[in-house]
Amino acid sequence: MLASNQLHANQSRCMTFPPDFAPLRGIRIVELCTNIAGPFGAMILAQLGADVIKIESPTGDDSRHYASPLNDVSVVHRYVNAGKRSLVLDLKSQKGQEAALRLIGTANVLLQSMRPGTLERLGLGKEATREINPSLLYYDVNGFGAGAVGATLPGYDPLVQAFTGIMEMTGHDGSPPTRCAPSVIDLGTGQWIALGVVAALMARHAGQPVEEIETALVDTGFNLAAYQATSAYVTGVRPPRAGSGNPIAAPYECYETQDGYLLIAAANQRLWLGVTRALDAPELADDPRFLSVAERSGNRQELAHELSDRLRTRPTEDWLPVFARERVPVGRVLGLEQAIKTNVAGERRTMLDSDGVPLVRLPWLIDDREIPWQRPAPDLGAHTEAVLRDLGYDGQELAELSGAVTCASLSSSSTSRAT
Repeated sequence: MLASNQLHANQSRCMTFPPDFAPLRGIRIVELCTNIAGPFGAMILAQLGADVIKIESPTGDDSRHYASPLNDVSVVHRYVNAGKRSLVLDLKSQKGQEAALRLIGTANVLLQSMRPGTLERLGLGKEATREINPSLLYYDVNGFGAGAVGATLPGYDPLVQAFTGIMEMTGHDGSPPTRCAPSVIDLGTGQWIALGVVAALMARHAGQPVEEIETALVDTGFNLAAYQATSAYVTGVRPPRAGSGNPIAAPYECYETQDGYLLIAAANQRLWLGVTRALDAPELADDPRFLSVAERSGNRQELAHELSDRLRTRPTEDWLPVFARERVPVGRVLGLEQAIKTNVAGERRTMLDSDGVPLVRLPWLIDDREIPWQRPAPDLGAHTEAVLRDLGYDGQELAELSGAVTCASLSSSSTSRAT
């Protein structure tokens, strides 16, 4: 978290952002997604101006109850649902389904991540929704696809990391399969979703209508390991574990210093010779094990031993200017709690206030300005009444919905209407 004065400066800067920068203004997206992948994609679209209405069950999205809560709502939920409106419907009831269909009839995009076949059983599948809204873009997000095999598999980030080989290529030799700590599958899928929606909308504008898009978490997993996947497909050989390194070059990983670790990224011969000069170790330049990139890569463990023996003689901070003089790219290995408070994070205005909660901004600076958070993540059902009234529900219909418990958080008084 940045210092409060930096957060306030970031927020003040965003308040001057051109009010007309909302390229997706006028686009309505109905979201039927839970957890992270689909909601993250919809959040990106909401920050670009789309009206994202998130339909939740009466118990709410599971992500609301994840660990690390702030005011009883998880940080995950606050982040991936910022900028949306929340409508609570019981989709197992007929009236809930009718309300959902009425809303979908007004939408440009339906984004859904329920298990394959679920929406069809609820009367909200592709055919039913396109019958009431022929121009609807139907976006299906799932774990392993809707095929005969994929539809039977549960889709969660770690399961996909395990399936696509990411866990087996992460970590060090001798260690168990290791999950990449950030939810790279979920967050990567969300980015593909946002890009897919924008691409489809642009295609329609160009006279190339798109009716349906599907993205599976497993697609994201294989894309993250794209060049390793090609090699494995052709050779049948599993990618080696490289720890903090990369098997394509060396030295290209973390090496131990007197007080921590230093990442050295010397991927070519010129940089390697700079490393030997920085370490005052000309004997390494002539060592037959390390004469070329290929030989250094093939002898990474021996190289790491030689480098760490020399690097352990001084603390990390002492080594930084030494390598800088040789123009060798190196860097500290930081904890996230350190990285997020660095000068770089401050210069990039990384943390941006959202209703008193600092959130990592989206990775765009438009004309050197951040895209401000449209609104904080909504309370469960905060916009139920407002959305239903916009759809033409009168007081009696609202009462029937409330009485049938197909809506949660439905105000019984117009004075408490959410906006």
